[in-house]
Amino acid sequence: MRIPVVLILLAVSLAGPVQSRAEVGSELIIHAEAQAVLDAEDAYVAAELSRDEAALRRIVDDRFVFNSSSGETTGKEALIQGLLQMAMTGQDITERSVLIEGDIALVFGTAELRFASSDGKERASTQRYTATYVKREDGWRLLALQMQQRAARE
Repeated sequence: MRIPVVLILLAVSLAGPVQSRAEVGSELIIHAEAQAVLDAEDAYVAAELSRDEAALRRIVDDRFVFNSSSGETTGKEALIQGLLQMAMTGQDITERSVLIEGDIALVFGTAELRFASSDGKERASTQRYTATYVKREDGWRLLALQMQQRAARE
């Protein structure tokens, strides 16, 4: 009679770690997807700074929509042409978080954009943004971007 009780206790004790491993496995998958989204965003920022038109065309989805802080809405071509003409000298991204739902990912963050000006001084603008990425067969693509001036911190 003692052997079946020992086997039952052994089976029960093994059931807990198996469930924990499954939960950890799904967390790793979610983390890997979030990292893939952030990698796509990092590639976009690098292409923006280097004015790499080919990379921008690859990363920005054909259905892209940009909502600017001025209230203007534009598409992929206007975004790329605007970026190619911009005198951006640097960009720091902070406060980033990722929310994934199926094949859609939202990235919330803050960007400090730095630009060269005609008087030789650098000017900066701090923007709060929401970027929407869509998962395509060949990876995550930037589908939409909303930017607004960040309120001054007191």
